[in-house]
Amino acid sequence: MSNFWQRTITGTLFVIVLVGCVLWNKYSFIGLLFVICVLGLWEYATLFKGRAHKPNRLGTVVSGSVIALVWSLANLGIENRLLSSYIGGFLLGSLFFPVLIEVIWNKKPSLKNIGLSYAGIFYINIGLFCLSTIGFSHCLDGQVLDARCYFRTPVLGFFILLWSSDTFAYLTGRAFGKTPLAPNISPKKTWEGSIGGAICTVGISFALFKLFGYYNIYQWVGLSIIIVVFGTFGDLIESKFKRVLGVKDSGTILPGHGGILDRFDSLLFAVPFAWAFLMLMSNY
Repeated sequence: MSNFWQRTITGTLFVIVLVGCVLWNKYSFIGLLFVICVLGLWEYATLFKGRAHKPNRLGTVVSGSVIALVWSLANLGIENRLLSSYIGGFLLGSLFFPVLIEVIWNKKPSLKNIGLSYAGIFYINIGLFCLSTIGFSHCLDGQVLDARCYFRTPVLGFFILLWSSDTFAYLTGRAFGKTPLAPNISPKKTWEGSIGGAICTVGISFALFKLFGYYNIYQWVGLSIIIVVFGTFGDLIESKFKRVLGVKDSGTILPGHGGILDRFDSLLFAVPFAWAFLMLMSNY
């Protein structure tokens, strides 16, 4: 099978699964984020294989997964105090898991290894937590709704804007790109492509306002600009990260597209800024 058809089939299935999980119900959405988190943590820890300093894979995946499980249950509305106390204790214990694993398993424990573990946990969990919060915690008619209320519109809109930014930047870059954006990191990205992608994505935000409503036009436009700017930064940062480690892709789970981190690098970096913007705008 040619690379083109491999990318096309994988990309189509990827979008169908992602959109399906977002639209189905709150459990499928949270489940999707949890799976992305676990796979992302595993990929992150595996990227350092063979290097002098590397995060402990078991400590990173277990600790990060427990943290993801806790914020998942919180968004789903766990109210049983006894159960919540057990979960809280489990969370505190898991926070020290990378340290314990490093000290027990490594003959020469390294603070750098521990730091790399926590860096990956922070990077992956913060982005996905903010995305889950966008879906679960919003204001409507000036009243804060119960966190168990799930809103598909902002989450789907976020992905549409993210994909629009990537797609139109690629198309306009292919057609008009001449000036490299960051030649030492990603030679194929151009200023023309980025500007064209930004203009098209802002245009898409107007369409989402008309189609979805939910946010006002200023919020949709602001969200589109933040996604373009910080999504691009996220893409460049991961590209630089892979260059330093000497790898082409973060993984192979998505044939023709690389790994989970390759597909969600823009999202993980952009969504915390998008969440902060939406929280700020909700007060006006």
